[in-house]
Amino acid sequence: MLERTHLIDFALILAVPIIITVAYLLPAPIQQSLILEYGNPSLLNIWSASYVHRGFNHFSNNLVAYILYIVPTYLLFVSADRRKLFWYSFVSFLICLPPVIALLNIAVIGQGSGAGFSGIGAAFIGLLLVASITFVRDRLLNEAGGTTGTSVFLIALGFTAWNYTNLLVTIGILVVSALLLLYEIYSIGLDEVRRAVSELNSNRSHVMLVLVAFALFLSSPTLLFPKQIVQDGNAVNIFSHYIGLVFGFFVPTVLSIYWEHSHEMFSPLREKFGY
Repeated sequence: MLERTHLIDFALILAVPIIITVAYLLPAPIQQSLILEYGNPSLLNIWSASYVHRGFNHFSNNLVAYILYIVPTYLLFVSADRRKLFWYSFVSFLICLPPVIALLNIAVIGQGSGAGFSGIGAAFIGLLLVASITFVRDRLLNEAGGTTGTSVFLIALGFTAWNYTNLLVTIGILVVSALLLLYEIYSIGLDEVRRAVSELNSNRSHVMLVLVAFALFLSSPTLLFPKQIVQDGNAVNIFSHYIGLVFGFFVPTVLSIYWEHSHEMFSPLREKFGY
């Protein structure tokens, strides 16, 4: 597994906590100028707000969460030989996602201010599930489709609903998730699933990495969507977390499906014309 990694990859991954730390150490007036005021936004603040924080707890929690989730995500992608998908997702999260989060907050919330890396951090949590499914699908389950894993994503949303809605809604989401999961297993074939599990168990490092990744993802609702929304005198922006989580799962999934279909579509032409 480690032989597939690149030193430059770790340098780029570590650049994110360095940037966040430098922003946290800036003088308070400069940090305040980088926070997004929903009622008076600027082009700079629409992007910069995701990289500044309100207080040490806000900063340290996002920093630890990023490191905790990015490491298994990267290892799973490189083990599946999908390094390109990892980097396209990584760059899109850091550059494209901040304005998406900001503009949706402006449109939906419209008042107050926003700051913090947690929306992007939530996207990396969604990406961890994509990495886990990609590894299992590409290395073990050749019959699995590009949408495999949606049921697991819905299970996480079901636990999230438990925090804010009644038990009936939660049970409904979990039942739909379970039925979708059973359908995915049926589509792949029970014998194929058993073979994949057996093959995965034969590699101790891989099985531990996959189990840790799924455990981290399924525990994410408690981190992203706490029951007590007001913490340390500040309201947790669960809307930004939700945007990031959905973006982090579906954008790489769609990108992966597009690449697979374009490869299947154009591979006969490449073979015919030799390119």
